[in-house]
Amino acid sequence: MITIGRSIRWYKDYMSEVEFSKRHGFDFMQIWFKDGQIVIDNIDEPKEAYIKKVGYPVIIHAVFTIDDFEKYGEQLLDVLSFLEHKEVIIHPVPRGKEFNKDTACELAEVVRKFSLKTKERGITFYLENNSILDKFFYTEEEIKMVFHSNPYVELLFDVAHIDSYKHLEQIINAKYPKCIHAAGKHFNVIHEHLPLGQGDIDYKLVFSKYLKAYDGRVILEVVDEDEEIIQSKKIIDDAVANVERG
Repeated sequence: MITIGRSIRWYKDYMSEVEFSKRHGFDFMQIWFKDGQIVIDNIDEPKEAYIKKVGYPVIIHAVFTIDDFEKYGEQLLDVLSFLEHKEVIIHPVPRGKEFNKDTACELAEVVRKFSLKTKERGITFYLENNSILDKFFYTEEEIKMVFHSNPYVELLFDVAHIDSYKHLEQIINAKYPKCIHAAGKHFNVIHEHLPLGQGDIDYKLVFSKYLKAYDGRVILEVVDEDEEIIQSKKIIDDAVANVERG
């Protein structure tokens, strides 16, 4: 069953984001975790305790360099345990601007070690593909190599990280996704996350031609104005309607 969530606007009041999500039929929200902590502004008490008290469904999206798996991995696992979560997204990013042919091998190894910990705790671990901006975990070859050595990891496919529909095909042929990030993008722009309907990505085509067997989460990474988020959800609802009926 496809469920639809949205990335929160971390700079807004958390309860207003929850109420907005409820009002417009979202199933859950995505919350960021970076540098060892949950990224939400304007909460005075411990954030994970507050999120648990509010009780609205969320999924954690952690941004990790290769080194962060070791540096912050246990803290992330503790947060997941406290929230009683059985899924987590990790977006791997390069340490800096330096990149070499060995980096994908390093990523595969830290992912392997972390995936053994998530498997032991019964947590599904989604690893996100990057755009050409990072030149890291972006190509079909890198994705094949990392997932070949990591059977306990699933792909989170960020559709807005593609350069073309051919690139989309290459990624899903390397590993079919179990979770999706959705946003708009122009193919000739290195990196952008626009409201759906802006840019070159036709989500009805994406789901009718390329992801017609998809079954999982779709997370809107649209943190713009309310109306743009609402319109983006209408577009994704329409795009996945035939998939869900199938």
